[in-house]
Amino acid sequence: MVEHTSHLFVISIILYFAGSLFALCFYGWQRVGNYISLILAAIASCFSIATAVVALSDGLTIRLDFTVYHAIIKYNFLLDPVSTYFILAISVIGFVAAVYSIGYTRLYVNKCDTRFLGFTYNIFLASMLLVVTANNAVVFMIVWELMTVVSFFLVIYEHENPANMKAGFMYLIMAHIGAVLLSVAFFIMFAYTGTWDFGFDDFRKVGSHMPLIYKNVVFFLVIIGFGIKAGIFPLHLWLPMAHPAAPSNVSMVMSGVMIKTAIYGFIRFYFEFLTPCPPWWGVVVLIIGASSALLGILYALTERDIKTLLAYSSIENNGIIIIGIGLSMIFKSYNLMALSSLAMMAGLYHLVNHAVFKSLLFGCAGNIYYATHTKNIEELGGLIKRLRVTAPLFLVGALAISAIPPLNGFLSEWLIFQSILNGFHIPSVIVKIITIICGAVVALTGALVATCFVKAFGISFLAMPRSDHAKKAKEVPVIMLVSMGLLASLCVFLGIFPVKVMMVINSVNIHLLNTNILPAITSYDWLHTKSVQTNFTEISPKSATVLGLMLLAVTFGVLTLIKPRFVKKIYETWTCGISPEPRLEYTATAFTRPFKTIFSNLYRPQSEVRTEYSVPNFFVKSMTYVSDVAPIFEKYFYSPVAQFVLSMSNMVRWVHTGSIHIYLTYIFITLIILILFVGK
Repeated sequence: MVEHTSHLFVISIILYFAGSLFALCFYGWQRVGNYISLILAAIASCFSIATAVVALSDGLTIRLDFTVYHAIIKYNFLLDPVSTYFILAISVIGFVAAVYSIGYTRLYVNKCDTRFLGFTYNIFLASMLLVVTANNAVVFMIVWELMTVVSFFLVIYEHENPANMKAGFMYLIMAHIGAVLLSVAFFIMFAYTGTWDFGFDDFRKVGSHMPLIYKNVVFFLVIIGFGIKAGIFPLHLWLPMAHPAAPSNVSMVMSGVMIKTAIYGFIRFYFEFLTPCPPWWGVVVLIIGASSALLGILYALTERDIKTLLAYSSIENNGIIIIGIGLSMIFKSYNLMALSSLAMMAGLYHLVNHAVFKSLLFGCAGNIYYATHTKNIEELGGLIKRLRVTAPLFLVGALAISAIPPLNGFLSEWLIFQSILNGFHIPSVIVKIITIICGAVVALTGALVATCFVKAFGISFLAMPRSDHAKKAKEVPVIMLVSMGLLASLCVFLGIFPVKVMMVINSVNIHLLNTNILPAITSYDWLHTKSVQTNFTEISPKSATVLGLMLLAVTFGVLTLIKPRFVKKIYETWTCGISPEPRLEYTATAFTRPFKTIFSNLYRPQSEVRTEYSVPNFFVKSMTYVSDVAPIFEKYFYSPVAQFVLSMSNMVRWVHTGSIHIYLTYIFITLIILILFVGK
């Protein structure tokens, strides 16, 4: 079984790289090459899904070792429950996005080279699988950089737009800063392994005897290095720029699973390499997660670009996942292993839930852009009558991300709250207080998420069209709707059948924490289906769904019985004697105005009113109101750092003389220093 499973994984990687090559083989036929590459990507994803399902169901741990040039270069890969769980998430979203791309890439035919999109997309998916299976620091950094560079080219796919190029280079710079910090972390750990393999198996043995000061240094290096990829505040700058710049089929994968590779890195380091960890590590991670969750959704609320809104929302959801990891670290440090496993289960459950509903939302945003050629919410409206399938699909995603039962977002956030409430078991009073405060932040975040997606759906789909883009919108190709329908179905399945998912996550927890809590949190209810319980509350998603459907049926029946007694009258809306016009509608800017007032210290709102007169100073022809949010992180954090780097660069410019003789002197001095260092 192990051999067959490893073959499935190798076949999937080969198919991904074959798909990338096939995309370039059809020189005159862009569409054919693109379709073949995407079909191969979908098939490869099916093989990797099969790999993950077999490995997780049988509890397999598979090692793949390759050597090059007499074993001087070693490539080590490990498929354990942690990596296979991430393989499953990456492959499911990769499959759906590949199918979706078959329809979506028609938007770029005769405009951009779609073969290049198929080429990079296949390598992108393969690189993510290699990242989560790499069992060697050198191999990890190679595939990590491959993932970064390929995703950079996907971000700047529409490179004619200067904003896209700026977003791409910002992403590339920040990603490489993170990679440098991760390399330093690996080198510090390597210094205590006593071998030259850079293997993760050796790293798993050094945590117990590594000096605490160096462990603390590695802890912060990992937070920043992986935090940049995860988009945590204030390291988020690239994310709301890059996700809107990339094509929507790429944004699905980047937001759905690529940023989750950073979560994978957190888990590997904090639960395998650096154990045991002190409680304050978990507190730091918890605070970072809560801050990212709250700030992410606050900035999402003010956005008018639907993809930028979803990008900020991804920061919020990654914050929720990191809260689960932080709580798990805290509980583990106090040897509360059952609670640690519960918090980890909540975080990993929300990870896969976010991958599903955020990919659904980005796909629906792609449908909107495909139909209207705009991402500005203010220019939409009335789409529910024109995109009759996309509208309910977007609504499912909006309800799921808002944690409305019985959809999947509710269950994982419910488990997060249960983990927070169990914080009273923590011995430290200070940590208890911090946990309670973070719980309040999560509660506020949940309310703001619902508000944000009421705005996103209401302003985009309801009322009347506010532009010609919205008036002329037509439904997208069927294959795009089918792929989004699959994700919407997963939102329902993961919400109604949570125990199936929890059984998979429990196998991951057994591997990480050596604790099995599944029997303690599931029991049979009156419908002979499993319910989920904790020390505080118990819930049966199936029972709640059945009761909800029964209530809906009764309500519908009662309304049907009393309907003949009422006479329906249709009349135009009263608007003070003025005919209803789109310009009278509630806008996204008006919707978020109260929040800009309440959180004015954060937003620092900047408003401007422009008035145009037909007769100077007497008759107003038009008035334009412009409101924007001040970029405080860019202004007070990134700008000073950039200025410092530029000033330091100017100070060392004298080194670059342009003289080959000076450069040879530099090399000679460096060699002398190295010889002296090695001689000691």
